Formats: sequence, structure tokens, C-alpha cells
Amino acid sequence: MGRNRTPGRGKVSTPHRLALLAVASLIAGGLPLAVGAQEGARSSSAASGGMCMSPAARQRVDECPTGAPPPSQRAGSGASAPATHLTQTKRREEEKKQGPTGPSIEIDAQTAAGREAVAARAIELLNREVQTTERIIGRMRDDDPRGADYLLRLAETYFEVQTYWRTRAGSLDQPIFEAEQSGNRDQLQQLQRQRQEANGHLDEARQAAIRTYARLVQSYPNYSRMDEVLFSLAFGLEEMRQFERARQVYFRLIKGYPESRFIPYAYLSFAEYYFGEGQMREAQQFYTKVTEFPPERNPVYGYALYKQAWALYNLEDFRGALQQFARTVEFATQNPDARDAANLARQSRREMVLPYARVGRPNQALQFFRRYAENDAQSYEMLEALGELYYDTGQWPETIGIYHELMAEQASSDRLCYWQSRVTNAIVSSRPKPEQVTEIRRLIDMYNTYRQQSHPQEALNECRSATASVLVELSTAWHREAIGTDEQPGTNDRNTMNLASQLYRLTLDTFPDMDQMEFPDIDRRDWPTNYRVSYFYAELLWRMEDWAQCGPAFDQVVELNPQGEFTSDAAYAAVLCYNNLYQQQYAGNERDVRGRSGEQQEEEGGRGGRRGRRGRRAQQEQAEAAPTFEPQPFTPVQEGMLRAFQRFVCFVQNSEELPTVKYRRARIYYETNHFEEAAILFRDIAWNHRDSELAEFAANLYLDSLNMMGTRVGQGNPECITELEQSLDPMHGFYCGTPEQRDAHPDLCEVVVNLRCDVVRLQAETLARQNRHREAADAYRRIIRQYRECGRLDEVIYNLAIEYEAARLLGRAIQARTTLIERFPESPLAKRAVYLVGANYHALAIYSRAADYYEQFATRYPGEDGSECTEAERTAGTCAIAHAALENAVFFRLGLGEEERAIEDVRLYERNYRRSRARETSQVVFSLGSIYERQGNWGRVFDHYRSFLRQYGRQALPHEVIRANVQMGRAQWELEERGQAEGYFRTATQVWTRGAGEAINRAEGTDEERSLWLARARDATSEALFYLAEYRFAEFRAIHFPRLPSTRTLASVTRWSTEDLAPWLQRKREALVTAEQAYNLIAELNVPQWQIAGAARIGEMYQRIVDDMRSAPIPEEIERDDELYGIYVDALEGALNGSGPGPDGRPFTPDDIACQPESTEPQCVNAPVRQAMSKFEFCLTLATRVRWFNEFSQQCEVQLNRLDAQRYPLAAELRGTASFIQDQIATPEPIELTTDAEEADAEGAASGDAAATGGGST
Repeated sequence: MGRNRTPGRGKVSTPHRLALLAVASLIAGGLPLAVGAQEGARSSSAASGGMCMSPAARQRVDECPTGAPPPSQRAGSGASAPATHLTQTKRREEEKKQGPTGPSIEIDAQTAAGREAVAARAIELLNREVQTTERIIGRMRDDDPRGADYLLRLAETYFEVQTYWRTRAGSLDQPIFEAEQSGNRDQLQQLQRQRQEANGHLDEARQAAIRTYARLVQSYPNYSRMDEVLFSLAFGLEEMRQFERARQVYFRLIKGYPESRFIPYAYLSFAEYYFGEGQMREAQQFYTKVTEFPPERNPVYGYALYKQAWALYNLEDFRGALQQFARTVEFATQNPDARDAANLARQSRREMVLPYARVGRPNQALQFFRRYAENDAQSYEMLEALGELYYDTGQWPETIGIYHELMAEQASSDRLCYWQSRVTNAIVSSRPKPEQVTEIRRLIDMYNTYRQQSHPQEALNECRSATASVLVELSTAWHREAIGTDEQPGTNDRNTMNLASQLYRLTLDTFPDMDQMEFPDIDRRDWPTNYRVSYFYAELLWRMEDWAQCGPAFDQVVELNPQGEFTSDAAYAAVLCYNNLYQQQYAGNERDVRGRSGEQQEEEGGRGGRRGRRGRRAQQEQAEAAPTFEPQPFTPVQEGMLRAFQRFVCFVQNSEELPTVKYRRARIYYETNHFEEAAILFRDIAWNHRDSELAEFAANLYLDSLNMMGTRVGQGNPECITELEQSLDPMHGFYCGTPEQRDAHPDLCEVVVNLRCDVVRLQAETLARQNRHREAADAYRRIIRQYRECGRLDEVIYNLAIEYEAARLLGRAIQARTTLIERFPESPLAKRAVYLVGANYHALAIYSRAADYYEQFATRYPGEDGSECTEAERTAGTCAIAHAALENAVFFRLGLGEEERAIEDVRLYERNYRRSRARETSQVVFSLGSIYERQGNWGRVFDHYRSFLRQYGRQALPHEVIRANVQMGRAQWELEERGQAEGYFRTATQVWTRGAGEAINRAEGTDEERSLWLARARDATSEALFYLAEYRFAEFRAIHFPRLPSTRTLASVTRWSTEDLAPWLQRKREALVTAEQAYNLIAELNVPQWQIAGAARIGEMYQRIVDDMRSAPIPEEIERDDELYGIYVDALEGALNGSGPGPDGRPFTPDDIACQPESTEPQCVNAPVRQAMSKFEFCLTLATRVRWFNEFSQQCEVQLNRLDAQRYPLAAELRGTASFIQDQIATPEPIELTTDAEEADAEGAASGDAAATGGGST
């Protein structure tokens, strides 16, 4: 279908051509001929559940989005722009921070009470001690002088009880907090009861202590430790919030005992009271009184200095406070053993920043802090604290200066990114826009660098949060500046909009986890989230009229939170964006139809997909140039359009734009080859919106979508062709039912009428591509019976046979092809049918009939070389090739023993293909040798292979040349012409050593073929090497054992051994070594059957030496003496096994070597018996492993049993004897098909009575 552009709206004269082109494409291009195309196909119909449009596709089209509010909330209002929800991202509104207004250190109860810390005791022990002490006191007389000590002891024990319950109550604070956070009410109530109980015990202990101290004061006014008692009493009253009584006791202590060690504590109590009441001048006076007591007898001296600094700070004497903090640091540094010295110094260093911020100079701060810091790291901490104070109080120039100094001093610090964010915030808050942009870029560069470096996770989180907050704050500010508000118009400055959109995009891309981040500098109600920022970004894109971006941006808002506060407006805004984008991108060609006209396809490939005479190459070129119709992935913009249009269709049912939106939605599916969804939508328009000017275009595209799914997508879906057929009548009624309708749609109506015949053919071929072969065959039979007027019945019958074959109904396939041969003898498909009938018999293993048809095809059509076959035909086995047919025939005739027919076929092959297929011809001719070998006609064997080498030696492959020479040698050997045979064997080995392996690896053929040829070459070479070694074996055997002496006296036997036996043994060993070397050459080729034979021969030679030695004569003097005879025999057997004298060279001495089977000494290993056994063992082990048993393996087994019957018993199993039949030409792979019980059914291609007949089989 060419891209035919329709005129503008209101013109109806040319759209009819579009419908014609859609259906013409179906007729001409949608009916590809199935001839020879039996490639495996995936079943689209199966995947769709046996229907054209799957339920899943219908669901995708009909399903409305869930969760998202309908866009119709604003659609009905006539709104033409999205609602604005931009709100100001404000910093958290806080009072100007002055820093802490009180000390960070509070004195603990024990220190305030003037007591040293003691280890806590168990409450049970304390309660028992209280009871014991009270019992002792109760038994004393009132005037007992020991009573004061016991009362003091009792009061101190009550103090320990207080400490216990105070600690117990404090330990419950964290568990109570955790229970509150987790919402565990039962646990919370239980813990609160426990704390209330602990505080009750604490109050009881305090009151008991106060009563005890008061009794002691009243009963023993002259007690030596009265100052301690008065202080403890006052302290207890103070804890009970009885401040007036406590002050009275403190005054009594101060006046009565001015030298007491508790006096500083008393003054401190006054100072702490006034500090807590906010009376800083009074507090300052009493802290000064505390410091009048020297540190060596005043444990709270340092604490008083520290609290003086805070009193002065709260009196706004900032210089005095700074000096007092400095004094505290100096005191703690000089008196490290003083109570809490380290903590006082640490807190004073941290808190002196507060008064410094009021009176110090920022550029001198680091120098000042270094005077009081322990190290540089601490001085930098103090400097950063000063910067934070300046930042919190809005002192922007001072903030920038401090953080710049920190960044310069500590360029590799983990805090670097945070410092830059502080500088950026300060500049954003105080500088013009150009400087803000510069600083934002610095911050982003800093963040990108920082996150690539190695920093703690906490620092990374802080950096991320700070950077994101700056970006969001600035982007929303610029957004509002550009677009304005309801109260104040914006600048509409394009540059400002671009800057804001870039910041939004950068924020969203850089911080996808924004929802999990915290923003301490922003009011929590305005914390940025992906959802909020995404809507602001999309809204800004709309104002910028960036339609390609604003639709996806609003979609993202909907996806982020389908129930969000902005989602309804975002959904409607997406439709507006995409509608504008569609108008911009597609409106100009939304009525075009893809595809080619029928005339174009006729010109390019012939009706029905015929190849013409350009052959396979032309067809491949067409296939490469053909477009693909597989579904394409949607672009993000297309996905957004589909979602937006789907929402519109679901929720806006009464709009005049509904057909247009439906059409645009369908068109997107169509353009991306999602034909199922497109067909559903186009049909809806063509059926239900026939008054729309888009209806006929939708009808056209509906037919085209069905055509695509039925013929072009994958292997086609036949149900789509069925649906197309079923749609023709309703479509005819809609558009062609009246004369007026036919006049309005002439082209469409003409095509609808002519479609029916071709649809049936299309159904059959689509079923075939879906591997529904039985149904496809039924469809072809329907064509033959009902639609003969369609023509091309030879193609139909041919395809019918293919479908029967694919359905494994070979009898019917043979029947159909026989009918084709008889009824259409001139058809090009008839000759291919001859070949395929042979292939059918081949698959049925009826080799005689298969050979008959192969011979018939090769004889009648010798020039058919398969050059016009497609790859699909080759894969399916339907490519008819004459030489392959004849090769199969030769193979079958040889296998059937029909030697004369085989020879005839070989001669025919030789006549037809000797020049054009020289190598294949040589292989076929070579195979004839097996006939003469099987007959045992060695003269014919020799003549055949000699003739073969003379005629085909140059074309033959190396393995054939080697085998031919070996077989000629074998023939001469069997004819007792062994002298002449040796030359052929040697020639065979020379061919191998001159690079036969490399030549085979370079030869044209598949890897499997080359591997087979190489194996055959090695096998033939191994056989040649074996026969060559047999000549050396014959020489070994020709060295006969020397004649024995006529007398067996000791002298004659000794002389015979020296003059005859020893030279014989030397010659025998030399011949054995020569022969063994010849046999060992076989091992290099690794051919098991010849390695077995070679090992057997070597073992036999060693065994012969052993047997000859054992037959040597024994002197009569020795034979008559049993003892000497035994010694002689043992010595002889020892020599044969390797045993003998040791290093001293003398027999029968302790160093003699006695060889055992496991001995590793060289003379043991090389002994004749061990050598014989070694070769026989190798021979038998290899034969067992490769399951190759013949006379050689049997010889090895028997000889091992002779040598050691106990270790090597004879096997009782029956073994098959290995045989070797010379390989023929390569066996063609049969078509893997089987018969079916329904083959007898004669119903099929035509009324012919030809039946499949069987032949001989192997």
C-alpha cells in the first residue's frame, strides 16, 4: 500500500482508492505461495488462544485506568490549560536563633551534695541496712554519744536509697519513649507505673533522710560533724522544693561553720537557685563567692567559673562572658584532675562561640579559637559552630566569610559539600540572580564530585538534602517570578522559565529518593517530594508550550500518586498536551495507509509470491529489503499519548471529539505494528461511528490490520483471515448496501465482492505457517472441491502434499504427489514431486522404492542442482537436487546388495557430473570398491582403486587417496604379492606425512565432514603402518632358535650357549626393537583397533623370546641333581623376569634383585616377561574400554592367562567380534517423519486412484 495522501476535510472523491489499495494488498501480496516453504513456525494462533484478537489485547484496549481520578473533572468545564498548584517553598519560620541561653552542664546530685561517687548497692542490701540501723538506734538511750554517728549513718544510707531510685526512674525514660513511638499502649502504661513507683520510693527516701538529719541536729547540737549534717539537711530540703527552709539551714551553716568544706557547696546552692529563677546578678554574686575558695579545697570551683560565664552572657555582658569561658578552659587545662575538668573545657570551648559572635571579628575567629582549642580539628569545629550561628541569625556576609575560610582550610573535609550549601543559601538570600546562578553551579559541581568520593553515609545524606533544598527553593521562586500569581503578574521571561525548568529536571533526575529525604531548613508542610516537584515542572512546561515534554511530565505525576491532590488536574492536562502534540506531529498524515499496491507486488515478485526465473538470490534480495511487521516498542511519547487518550475515551463519553481521539489512539497502535489493538479500535470506528469522516479510513485500516496479522506478522494467524472473511458481509452492508452507498464507496465495494476466493487460500497458507498442518490440508482440499475457479491447482495439490507430510500422513502425501505427477506432468512442481515421493519412501525406510524415484528424478532431470531453492526449502528437505538423489540411490542399492543397480547408478553419476562435480563423483566412484571387497575379489579391488587413482587422484580427498593405496596394498597382500604390497602401504603413509591432515582441514565441507574425513585418513594410515610393521615382524620371526647340541654335557651346553645362543639372542633382540619401533608409530595416530593389533604383536614377540629361552637344553649333570636343577630353573626364570645379581655383580648375595610385578627397577621393567605382560595388558585394557574385540584382543587375553593365570583368568562373557566395513559415500539425512494409521484413507488431492506401493527394504 503506497502512502496515498488524502485531501483535506470536506473532499470525499479520493478516499475510496485507499480501501482498494488495502484490499489489493491482501489479494496480491497477502497470499504467499507455500511451495517449498516448510520452515518451522511459531504458532501465533496458539499464542492468542485460537482467535485473531486475543482477550489480552481487547483488555488492553477496553480497560480503564484504576485509581486515577477521571480527567473529566475539568474536561467538562471548557478549561484549556492545567490548573496551577505552585506554592512557595518557604524556609522554616523560626525566631532568630541566639544560640543556647543556658549552660549545657548541670551539676549532679552527688557533687551538689558534696559527696564522692560510690558504687551503687542493691536495694535489698540498702533496705536491710536501714532496718538494722533503725533497730540499733531504737535500742539506744537518748544520751548515748554513739547515737549521732548512727543517725548520720542512717541518713547517708537513705541518700544511697535515693540514688538507687533516682537511677531506676531515669533508666525507664528511654523504654517509655520507645513504647510511645511504637504505639504499644500496654507496655507504655506498665513502664509509666514503674517510673511512678520509683519516684514514690525516691520521695519517701528523701523525706526519711530529712527527718533523720533534723533529728540529729536537734538531739546532738554539739556533734563534731554538724557542718556536714546541716549541709545535707539543707540539700535535702532543696530537693524537696522547700527553698526557704533550705536557705535558713544554709545561713546557719555559713555563720556557724565558716571554715567548713561545705561552704562552697552552700554558696553554689544559692547561686544555682537564683540562676534557675532568672536572677542573674544575684547568681553571679554567689558564683563569685564560690570562686573565693581556692580550687584545692573547692571541688566546684571550675563549675562556678563556667556558670559565671553564662550568668554574664544572660546579662548581655558578652565580653565578660567570653573572658569567663576562656578562664574556665584555662582552669580545666591547668587542673586536669579537677572534678569534671575535661567536660567543662569541652563545653566552654563550644559555648564561647556565642559571645564571640556578638563581639568578635569573623576574620580573626580561627586564630582566637586556636588559643583555646586542644588541636586544629577542635578549632575548626568551633569555627563551623560560629558559621552556623551567623547562618541561623541571618548574618549573610559573616556566614559566607566563615564557610569560605573553612573550605579553604579543609578542602578534603567530609563537611565540604554542606559548607558549600550554606554559602549558596546565603548568596541566594542576599545576592543578585547572576551570582545565584554561579553559586548554584558551584553547588551542583560540588555535589557531583562529592558523591563520587569516599565519604561517610551521614555526610552524603546531609550533602544530598542541602543541595536538593537549595535547588527546589530556587526553581519554585524563579517559576513564580516568570508566570506570576493571581495577585501579581509574572515577567513571562523565557530565560527565567528555561532556568527554572532545568533546575526542576536536574532536581528530579539527581534526587529520585526525594520522598525519603529530610529538609530541616524548609517548613515541613512544604517539604518537596517527587510528586509535588513533578507537577510544578509539568505545569511550567505547559506554560512554555513544550508539548512533547509536558504530556509525559503530567503522566509522571499521575503515576507517582494516583490519589494525589493534583492528580485529577494532571490527568486532564496530559490529554491537552498530547492532543497539541498529535496535531503538531501526526495530523498531516494521519489518514495515510501503509503498504504496497497489488500492481507493485506483481511487478516485483509475481502474483502469489512466485520466484520467477531470478532464482534464490533475487528472492533473498527481496526478503532483505522487505519491511518487518513485528510489533515495535512504543516511544515514551507514544506511551503517554495512549494513556492520555485511553483516559479520555473512558471518562469522556459524550464529546464530539471522541471518534477523533479513538482514531488517533488506533493510529498510534497501527504505526507501531500493534495490529491487534489497532484492528479492535478501527473496527469500533468503522462499525459504530459510520457518520464520522474518519469511518472509511478506519474500515480501510481495519482490513489492513487483519491482513498484516494473517500474513505478515510472525508466521501469520489464520483466525485473522477468518475474521476478515466474516467481516466482509457486515462491511458490505454498511458501505455497499444501497446504490447511494456503492456510489460513495465504489472501490471498496468492488474489492469486498472479489475477496472471498483469496481469503480461503490465505487461510490455508496461514494455517500452514502456524504448524496446524492437518487443518491446512483440509483447507486446501476445500479449495480443490469448492473453488476450482481460483486456478493454480498444481500449487494447491503441491501444498496439500506438503501439509500431509508435515502432519505425518505420508501415505496421503505420496498419493497427492502421484496425482500431481499424473495430472500436471508439465508443471514445474511435478518434477519436484518425483523427488519428494522418493524422500517420502526414504523416510518410511522403504529404500527400494525410494531408490526407484530418486533414480527416476536423476535420470529425467539431471540438471536440477537446487540453485533456485530457498533456505527454507533446504531446511525442510523439499529442495530437489538430482545429484543428491542419485547419491542416495547408490547408497540404498549398496545397502540392499543390489550391486549391479548400484554400479549402473555410479556410472550414470560419473557421466552426468564428472566435470561439474568432480570431487563428489570421485567419492561415488570410490564407494564401488566396497562391492569387490565384500565379494573377496582382490584382483578387482586392486584394479578398481588403481583406476580410481588414475582418473580421480587429483580431485580425490587425501583420505580417499590414502585408503585407495591401502586397499591396493591389501589386495596384493591377499594375493600373496607382499613384496609389491609394501610400496602401496608406504605410499599411503607418505601421503599422510606430507600434510594430509592440513589439506583435509582446508577442504570445502562442514566441520562434521572434515572431522569424518580426518578420522578415515588416520584409520587408513594406521592400517598401512601396521602392515609395514608386519614386514619387520616377519624378519623377527625369521631368526630361528639355534640348533641344540647333540649331547647335553655341561661343557657342550656351555659352548652352545656362548657360541650359538648368545648371538641368536642378540639378533633376536635387535629385530624385536626394530619391529617394536615400527608398531609404535601407530600410537601417534590414536586409532584404537590398530593400537590393539600393534600391542598384541609386540607382546607376541617378547613372548616368543620367553618361550624360546624356556626351551633351551639343560645339562644332564644339572638335570640329574634336583637341587642344582631347581637352582638352574629359578635362575632362568629370574633372568626372564629381570631378577639377578645386584650392584656387586655376584649372584646369591644379599644385594640380589628379586623382581616382583610392582618392581620399578629398570632390569625388572625391561625383562621379557614384564614387557610381554605390559603390551598384552595395554592391548586388553584398550579393547575393553573401546569395546573392540577381535583376534588380537583375544590373543592378548590368552597370553596374559598363560603368563599369570591367577591375575588374568579367561573371561566367561561372550563378546561380539569387531568387523570393519569400508565406509561408503556420506549418508544423506532422511526426513524424520513417521507413518500414520490414516494413510489408508484415499480421500485427498483428486479422484485419481494412484496408491502408494511398498518396495524392498534393508
